[in-house]
Amino acid sequence: MSETTGSKKRIAKNTAILYLRMLCTMFITLYSSRIILKALGQDDFGLYSVVGGVVALLSFLRTSLTSSTQRFLSFEMGRGDFQRLRSVFSTSVFTHVSFCLIIILFAETVGLWFLNTHLNIPDGRQQAANWIYQFSIVSLCISTITVPYNADIISHERMGYYALISIVEALLKLFFAYMLLLSDGDRLIFYGALMMLVSLTDLMMNWLYCRTKYRETRLMLCFDKKMFAQIFSFSGWTVLGQLAIVGTNQGTGILINIFHSVTANAAMGIAVQVNSALAGLTANFQKAFQPQITKSYATGDYDYMNSLVCQTAKISFFLLFIASLPIMMNIDLVLDIWLTEVPAHTATFCILYVIASLMNAVSAPLWISIFATGKIRGYQIAVSAVFFSDLVIVYLLFRFLHLPPTVAMTVKACINTIVVFVRLWYTKRQVEAFSATMYMRDVLLRIALSSSLTLAAGYLLFAHVDSIWSAIPATASLVLVSIVLALWVGFTAGEREAVYSITRKQLNRFKKK
Repeated sequence: MSETTGSKKRIAKNTAILYLRMLCTMFITLYSSRIILKALGQDDFGLYSVVGGVVALLSFLRTSLTSSTQRFLSFEMGRGDFQRLRSVFSTSVFTHVSFCLIIILFAETVGLWFLNTHLNIPDGRQQAANWIYQFSIVSLCISTITVPYNADIISHERMGYYALISIVEALLKLFFAYMLLLSDGDRLIFYGALMMLVSLTDLMMNWLYCRTKYRETRLMLCFDKKMFAQIFSFSGWTVLGQLAIVGTNQGTGILINIFHSVTANAAMGIAVQVNSALAGLTANFQKAFQPQITKSYATGDYDYMNSLVCQTAKISFFLLFIASLPIMMNIDLVLDIWLTEVPAHTATFCILYVIASLMNAVSAPLWISIFATGKIRGYQIAVSAVFFSDLVIVYLLFRFLHLPPTVAMTVKACINTIVVFVRLWYTKRQVEAFSATMYMRDVLLRIALSSSLTLAAGYLLFAHVDSIWSAIPATASLVLVSIVLALWVGFTAGEREAVYSITRKQLNRFKKK
């Protein structure tokens, strides 16, 4: 078996594992959200979303380090240098602890000031908001320290254990949601403490697994200054990009809170839950490809790398698109069944959020390939400027035109579309043998044509749907149509054959069992 064939089989296996993980966590998360909304009520649910959002503004540090750590670990695994791999891991742990101190410094000064002076907090809930804020800071620091261990598991492509941790985490959140219903005290404060406990459990599971399985995770006492400088420099530019993304996402929630109400924050919070459950499919699917893209660049196999980028983009888009169709086409019905009380604008928030995520799904493999090169300064400056413009535009629309809160998601979808082409341009500049023309023809054009035909079919199928009994066959038919169009319009003949081959092998294994 060739190395490339083995890599493709490993990717297929990891993709199947992550898909099952997504299905489990999606249903658990959505059901947990229903219970949490019922236990907290709209105001406290919205308050938790916006206060947690203030802390999430600082999470760009953790997210930046995640991308940096995984890039360096995967690169060294591709080169096969164990001592340097161990040095990278130990240095990354030290870097993450350092960033925890930075998080605490900013959170307990600027963040605390902003929380108590600028947020629209209901009367009598100031103390609860401050408790939630402190719990969120601790949770963020714990998650930050977890990053090197989590990145090492992903770089080793051990998606089975990664999926197991995620499912355990989702089940814990479901269990704690039920505990909220039994609580007689301040449920909002209790919920914050329980979420902190989930983060601690996640850290312990990752640490124990890595300590047992991978020798490089046994920390070295020496400190590699040169490696620290490389990771810190790479992370520094990544921080800029993540600050733009997180600042825009959480900053939008804060603007909605300032110009509208916590009820609008509750609607956005529910939309975030729906989108996270759906977009988690593509995010985790891309985790199966990301180490291979970086390793193939490290070994100079550019043809294989470029094919992975195109395939990942298309599969990411279609997985999210097909998975979201049943929910988006029946959004009002789904919300009525799922939630006991639906905040205003929730349906619109959900649909627009998913559209924005679809744009991000198709361009994510591009930034993965750019990160593999290690040359990210110009890219981060450009893409950060585009993302920051989102926040400026939303502020102006709220401040001077007094538009409804849902306009924020419309702007987000447009910005994410622009980012696709920014990432495409930089990939062409920095990755050898990458063809932007091929990407536009074989990825973007095929995706646009396939999805347009699917939506046209959806318009015809749902034209006379007026009840759940007529929605069920219409939804099933639309999903079938979307799959057929994805295969025959979205994919090339060679890619279709690869999908059929993987499917046949999985079915044969299932029959043998």
